[in-house]
Amino acid sequence: MTHPTDVRAGALNGPVSIVRCNDYQIDGVRAALHEALAPLGGMAAFVKPGERIGLKPNLLLGSDPDQAIVTHPAVLAAVALEVREAGASPVVLESPGSGIIPSPRVLARQFAKAGYQAVADSNGFELSLETEWDWVPYAEGRAFKKVEIVRSAMQVDGLINIPKFKTHSWMILTGATKNLFGLIPGLTKVGYHGKYPQKERFAEMLLDVAALMKPRLNVMDAVVGMEGQGPGTGGKPRNVGLLLAGADTISMDAVCCGIAGFDLRAVPVVERALAHGLWDGRLAGVPVFGPAVADVAVRDFKPPVKGVASNGLELPVIGEVGRNFLRNGFSPRPRPQVGPCTICGSCEQACPVQAISMEKKPRVARVDDEKCIRCYCCHEVCPHAAIELRFTGAGRLMHGLGIV
Repeated sequence: MTHPTDVRAGALNGPVSIVRCNDYQIDGVRAALHEALAPLGGMAAFVKPGERIGLKPNLLLGSDPDQAIVTHPAVLAAVALEVREAGASPVVLESPGSGIIPSPRVLARQFAKAGYQAVADSNGFELSLETEWDWVPYAEGRAFKKVEIVRSAMQVDGLINIPKFKTHSWMILTGATKNLFGLIPGLTKVGYHGKYPQKERFAEMLLDVAALMKPRLNVMDAVVGMEGQGPGTGGKPRNVGLLLAGADTISMDAVCCGIAGFDLRAVPVVERALAHGLWDGRLAGVPVFGPAVADVAVRDFKPPVKGVASNGLELPVIGEVGRNFLRNGFSPRPRPQVGPCTICGSCEQACPVQAISMEKKPRVARVDDEKCIRCYCCHEVCPHAAIELRFTGAGRLMHGLGIV
């Protein structure tokens, strides 16, 4: 994948453009996107005529766009049309990891469920059904020196990242940086949760993927976001009414934290980026075009359960016994619910430590708390919102008192 030197990707504290966008009517989304890109130089600053440009939405799992789990098809279509008007050819790339074995047929079904096939057909752009992958070396990586990446992402001339404004039960925020994790193929993602069970290391892995892939542009779908126990069916849609654009994933994520009212240092990706000098840690230092972050901040935006964000697993000084105590007492446990659970097996396939089994009497998935590393992959991928995150014992008391 080539990266023209005149494209401003990955600039430290790069600018973020914020535009109000209140609904998903395609004409309104296109106008908002055009307005957001104007102070950045327009789409022509990021793509060149004749190029093939990959578009990476957030397609956690094929779902109705009104659930706010996926990048809305209207935003995807708007970006594709802007790319085409700049003389380039857009192609949508994705590899959902939602407990499914990737294949072209399965991927096509996910595209259709999310509404992507319909907008691609009506607007004449391509959806890649490539599911093969390759090992890609990255000598500069802190967490890895090579990584599996879907082949289609390495065959385009440039990448535009189109994330969704969502919470995340483990990483707090599913922002621009984390969205690129979707380029690691399908269920291979599960192994990365097992390899990097500590939030700090997982965040550093996400930063490596973003640095390797170098998206030229990020367009954030924040028209309707997700709050609470995101990023999947456990979260709730929340009107935000914004579209954001910028070349730097960290600046984008920092601005999203400001809009949601999240402490920057509580979001692992943003905190690790600061620790490694990838930005200066000051939200006020991020140039913003359009309304100020404070003017568009969402009042009472609900974060994930606090214990998910602060379970202490990444503190090496407390030792293994201390980590187990904090994990078992002060972080919520995944609890599949009889009734909503259909024992479809998505959570079992997504678990990186094989802590989940399917029970027939009663018909419900069963989580082995001793094996569970509290990565919440099961909660993330469950298509039926059947897995609740519950505190037990002392943790339940502390959570009730608002301490965790």
